[in-house]
Amino acid sequence: MMAADDRRRRDALVDLVDLRVSLSAAIAATKQLPWDSDVEQVLLSRANVVGLLARYLRRELSSDDLEAWANAVEGREDIGVEPHDAEMLRKFIFEFANPELAHPISDSSVHRWLNRLSDKD
Repeated sequence: MMAADDRRRRDALVDLVDLRVSLSAAIAATKQLPWDSDVEQVLLSRANVVGLLARYLRRELSSDDLEAWANAVEGREDIGVEPHDAEMLRKFIFEFANPELAHPISDSSVHRWLNRLSDKD
């Protein structure tokens, strides 16, 4: 059985990965958690990223929101990535957490990523 602290941690991480709550609430909750973890509590999937990008295209999220989300996910030991998409998902997180190093976040970059995510089997 999962301990209450582990359950709260997992719920906060799922809130962030799935963005089940407002971005600011999800980030605030995860900031209260330790970064270190021996176990990946949650796995980020291609579907999570596609859903996030769709929200951007519907103007529910801004480019700053996408960057903040990626920064909140990047480097967390308790958030893993789906193994079969690991390289692509890590690249996405890096690019969106660091748009000044990669590409600015725009409709064009979001569409490129949606194409990459839908093309990969």
